[in-house]
Amino acid sequence: MHVTHEEHDHGPVLPHSHASAGGAPVPLPVQGNVPGQFALLTAPMVHHQVFTVVRLRSGYDLAEVDTFLAHVETTLSLLWQDNARLRERLSTPPTGVGGETIAAARREARRIVAAAHEDAERLRGEAAAAADALAQAARLAIGERLDGVIADHGRHLHDTLRALLDDIVAPPPGETAAVRAHDDPAEPD
Repeated sequence: MHVTHEEHDHGPVLPHSHASAGGAPVPLPVQGNVPGQFALLTAPMVHHQVFTVVRLRSGYDLAEVDTFLAHVETTLSLLWQDNARLRERLSTPPTGVGGETIAAARREARRIVAAAHEDAERLRGEAAAAADALAQAARLAIGERLDGVIADHGRHLHDTLRALLDDIVAPPPGETAAVRAHDDPAEPD
């Protein structure tokens, strides 16, 4: 706020270190477009505001100060309301072209997610088929190996049983074939 030493109707105006661009005091706020409303304050308007000093007592003209403070209050209220409206606009999705863009983005996102689910199901099916094929191949390999082991053990068992049978049927050492034939009536002489 600025004051100068010039005389006004209500008394001298006290100086302040900041003056308006032309050196003249800046008047109180001007009326806005609507009767009863002032134009919004700017920082330079507040900085360069001039109040008249009254005569016969110290201080400023109370009506000028009250008018200026009412203008400051109105400006701050409007700024707070504008800020609230802007915050509300930021928190709600835009409509119109922006809303269409968001709706299109959501549709595209749903399409991408659906495609990803389809790919996952396809891959899951392919993995299950590959696992089944590997299990079948493992069963076949194990079966072949088991058949080989059984065949080897069977041959070994067969050979062992044949040797035992031959030992049972063979004459003890020193016995001849004739003695053996005599003891075995099923064999011809």
